[in-house]
Amino acid sequence: MQGIAAISNAELEDFELALWKVRSDFHMLTVMVGSKTYISNLDGAISQAQSGMDTLRSAAEGSEERKLVADLTRQWDVFKPAAQGNTMAEQGFTRTYTIQDVNETAAEMSRRIEAFTGATEGEYDDVRALSAYLQRMTSEYLNVAADPAGGMASGADVNRIEFKDAVPNFESMLAAAKKNHAGDEALSRALDQAGVKWMFIRESMVKFYEDAVPYLIYRYTSQMVETMSQAIQLASTDVEKPSFGPVE
Repeated sequence: MQGIAAISNAELEDFELALWKVRSDFHMLTVMVGSKTYISNLDGAISQAQSGMDTLRSAAEGSEERKLVADLTRQWDVFKPAAQGNTMAEQGFTRTYTIQDVNETAAEMSRRIEAFTGATEGEYDDVRALSAYLQRMTSEYLNVAADPAGGMASGADVNRIEFKDAVPNFESMLAAAKKNHAGDEALSRALDQAGVKWMFIRESMVKFYEDAVPYLIYRYTSQMVETMSQAIQLASTDVEKPSFGPVE
């Protein structure tokens, strides 16, 4: 008996988002030369991803879900210690093999998640996918900013997303999400706010090799993802919906 699917797309997409957040924070720690603030941010991102991994383990039912979780667990056992292995603060550099494990394992886990078709669907899967895609773009941007060789020294070029494709893809996903949730006031506001902030970083994404602004990309992406996450949590409640504030 396969059983009823217990893993949801929401859980998988939230976990994928957490993986890209870990990768983003790993490379941002390098960009910021081991700053304590970014050590703390990375620790928090790893804890969030660990929680997501634990959730998937608890939810898995049936052979296909258990196989998915077993594959992700095996990869997570490589990814987590690598993510914890950024030694920029202590040594002023991080081993190439550590960076390679972070970059390549995150991509492998993402492919495994996206190839799985047995999860239950939810109303806000498109917004969660939008957040995860944005976070992946940011993790790639920060990877390039952290490495003068553009990530090629650590093998990241193999799994690289091309910004010339990723930018219009993100904008198509955002437009579709706005259309899908036009009747939801809170979510519409959040997506509009994300769109406004996107315009502040779009050009930097397009021309990322010309004038890198990693702090700006990191900051605005964090705000956009948090806004969309809050909106999903509030969209189906009866509490007063927030405005999400002005662009900072």
